Amino acid sequence: SESPLIEGDLVIVTPGGSKGTLAALNKKTGEVVWRSQGATEGAHYSSPVAADIGGVRQIIQFGSKNLFGVRASDGQLLWTYSGACNGTANCSTPVVDGNHIFAASAYGTGGGLAKITGSGESQKADEVYFEKKMQNHHGGMVKVGNHLYGFGSGGLMCMDFLTGDIAWTNRSVGKGSLVVADGMLYLLGEGHEVALAEASPGEYRETGRFKIQRQNQSRQSWAHPVVAGGKFYIRDQESLTCYDVSK
Repeated sequence: SESPLIEGDLVIVTPGGSKGTLAALNKKTGEVVWRSQGATEGAHYSSPVAADIGGVRQIIQFGSKNLFGVRASDGQLLWTYSGACNGTANCSTPVVDGNHIFAASAYGTGGGLAKITGSGESQKADEVYFEKKMQNHHGGMVKVGNHLYGFGSGGLMCMDFLTGDIAWTNRSVGKGSLVVADGMLYLLGEGHEVALAEASPGEYRETGRFKIQRQNQSRQSWAHPVVAGGKFYIRDQESLTCYDVSK
């Protein structure tokens, strides 16, 4: 259920298992370049991200038991953090800013910020704080300025990224997914409702709302919305709808 990651000449995927949770493939031939060494847990639903931390280019992923980082050149495990994981489904992609990484999951868990210290292979992850209310299920989180936005146990939340202080919560469109563009949050509720709100830590300010037509009455809308080139794309089961938001 992940989105593959293109990293230079590699495509990073997460097959999981004893041969290595992550696999790096030659993006032109599909040949296996490396499997993660030291990270051999099962795959869940998160998508990997790449970042430079402590002078090391690394791939960061949220597996079945840990949030972890491996060296991008050969897949060597660098550090692990288990505070934000649950045994059912770890879905959201971790949010990286410098040497801080935030990860969260639902099923009664919540989210934690890990600080990565050290250099080279001598890296470790220490928890800065943990916020049980940020139980982000499947919809992802975005960082704008110093604040993190995502759907938690009480609806949409805005919290200080480095301290965990909650600026506000709002029911908004219920549980869902989100993306940010031009300082605005595009919010897609799993109940097929869409809202536009300002990405501001001051308060929740909504500027528009509408419902999309359900393609299947029994299924929730879990796809992440996309904004690109002045267009707003929403996928729902068998349909893809595009809205002009350039103005």
